[in-house]
Amino acid sequence: MTSNRRRTLARVGAVLLAAVVGVPAVAAPAAADVDYNPAGWNGKRVYLSQACHDGNDGVPGGSCITNHGCRDYSENSQSFATALHAINGVRDDRLNLLERGYRVRRGTGTLNQNVNSSNNYGADLHIPIHSNARSEKCGDTTGANHGTLMMYVSAAGRECSDSFVRWFGPGSPGTNDVRSYRSNLGELNNTNAVACYLEMEFHTWNKGRNWLLGEQDYSWRIGRSIDEYLGYP
Repeated sequence: MTSNRRRTLARVGAVLLAAVVGVPAVAAPAAADVDYNPAGWNGKRVYLSQACHDGNDGVPGGSCITNHGCRDYSENSQSFATALHAINGVRDDRLNLLERGYRVRRGTGTLNQNVNSSNNYGADLHIPIHSNARSEKCGDTTGANHGTLMMYVSAAGRECSDSFVRWFGPGSPGTNDVRSYRSNLGELNNTNAVACYLEMEFHTWNKGRNWLLGEQDYSWRIGRSIDEYLGYP
């Protein structure tokens, strides 16, 4: 990475929260969404959509139902932690999204709320952040049965997914890092922005669960994947 891209960690202190000061010519976020602005903008907006299952994605029972994994794991809670650290977390020389120059909106609502908020924001890229699940015992140790899954519906979403498979996938303990075409997901079909859907790792095996809880060690890979897809703006 070129030296002019390496912004110092001191930039975090210069971050302005648009939820407080506002961003000209951009619609206000949904009630609970939060906007983050870098000290120097690279011209691109990213929408990170936290996990929130409801009737719109086939999960009955109300809004923002969480999926549970091994022991005390909550998909919604971990999605929040990962998104927040990807935006402004600190880890050595691994750049977060603000240090890479992106404006970011962190979506905290239901599927439809986040889609509408992303569209109003004028996002260039829309990324739902989830963890995956299957019926299995937590003690499973077969890495080939697990890994990062990227889902897409458009040709551009496929390119974005490829970048995540290359850069996010190798960090996860599972070895089956793949992308998959999906035509029945609202956050892929209904966003104005290019959308690629991140299933970080399976939370239904202990090794995956433990890795997911260490977002400080892997969340930088979200920014790195985005950078590659968008051409290092």
